[in-house]
Amino acid sequence: MSAVCIIFFLLTVLPAGAQKPPQDHSQIYKQAVALVEQAEKKLAGNYTAEAKALVKEANSLFGILVKELPEQLKERQLTLKQDEQYNINQKMAADSSAQGERMEKSAQEKQRQSETLDAQGQKEAAIKLQQEAVREFNLANKAYLRAQIYHLKNLQQVYSFLYR
Repeated sequence: MSAVCIIFFLLTVLPAGAQKPPQDHSQIYKQAVALVEQAEKKLAGNYTAEAKALVKEANSLFGILVKELPEQLKERQLTLKQDEQYNINQKMAADSSAQGERMEKSAQEKQRQSETLDAQGQKEAAIKLQQEAVREFNLANKAYLRAQIYHLKNLQQVYSFLYR
């Protein structure tokens, strides 16, 4: 009998686990914008791993907005200035992505050449090429992160109506 009372108490007093509190979209937006700014600073300071984590978190937050506010997006129109900035960001993202692809291909080629030299017994030349490949892989990652930041800045433009 006492077990039934405990279960009844838990079901009536404690909130149901399936219910989610409503999201504060304005707060999510502000947090995402702050993360994008931090990511830019980290990337500029060569803290690529930290920038990547911040970009991932900001992307997740903007993902919540995309998922939960589809109707507001249909009604939303950018101002002329926002539209211009959106287009600039798109171009910059495309340029950064293309730069990343070029650097990645170059790094892969240097990696292959390094392995060939190593197999031929040319250890010093192989090590030097391997170091260049690693440097280019890092530059490619930075370029890809920069492209993602530009994409997030466009999401910032689109959801700017949440800034209150």
